[in-house]
Amino acid sequence: MRSSHLARLAGISTRTLRHYHHVGVLEEPARSSNGYRDYEPAAVVTLLRIRRLVELGFSLAQISTILHDSQPTQNELYDSLEAELSAQIDHLTRQREHLALLKRHGAPPDLPPEIAAPHSALRRSGLSEIAAAADRDHSLILAQVLGARGQAYVTAVYTLISRPEHARTTAAAMTAWATLGDAAAEREIDQLTEQFTEIFAPILRELTTEDAPGLPVLTDTELRKHGAEHLTASQLEVLERLQAALHRADDDV
Repeated sequence: MRSSHLARLAGISTRTLRHYHHVGVLEEPARSSNGYRDYEPAAVVTLLRIRRLVELGFSLAQISTILHDSQPTQNELYDSLEAELSAQIDHLTRQREHLALLKRHGAPPDLPPEIAAPHSALRRSGLSEIAAAADRDHSLILAQVLGARGQAYVTAVYTLISRPEHARTTAAAMTAWATLGDAAAEREIDQLTEQFTEIFAPILRELTTEDAPGLPVLTDTELRKHGAEHLTASQLEVLERLQAALHRADDDV
């Protein structure tokens, strides 16, 4: 029986058949004198067993163990598969919850779901579309740079700056900052630095007095690297002045 005929009978593609040979789950028969593989009829049954096991969720490595009747035992394979499927279900459940959260708040699908609600509150308070898009990009980058601990920090900060007493002022400052070009006037940079300091200084003090996540801070090197790649010179200048102002405010406490 030729490989194309076998694949058709088993309901798979010849490419899949070759893959099964490659990973060792299906023994490859010797080629006949004309160069074609010649399969025995039993190969159809083997392929149907493989298809059934794949549909149940077994990996090809596990299927090879089952077909060749080697260790581990059948019950151990079932337990292993059940654990894998449970993990997949948990992952899919979290994905579904994240999608529902993003949809509920009208957030873009690539926004970290942890800040969907605060981000929505800032948009309702006047955050421009340009600023919202820029903020999404920066939050993604910061979450990646700072890791899981950093994401908890970002979420805590967003929760506080989006409170009703802060949201409108924050949205206005973020909107102005998003459109800050390379040649911004010194007065504009000073004004924005002062606005952000007034917003963030009390918020950071509040975080230090609560059961809050640790507050990782970008080093000057990390800040400059992030700024050179993603920010204008004036935006980076505001961030550097803000960081210095917050340090001073923290020292004065």
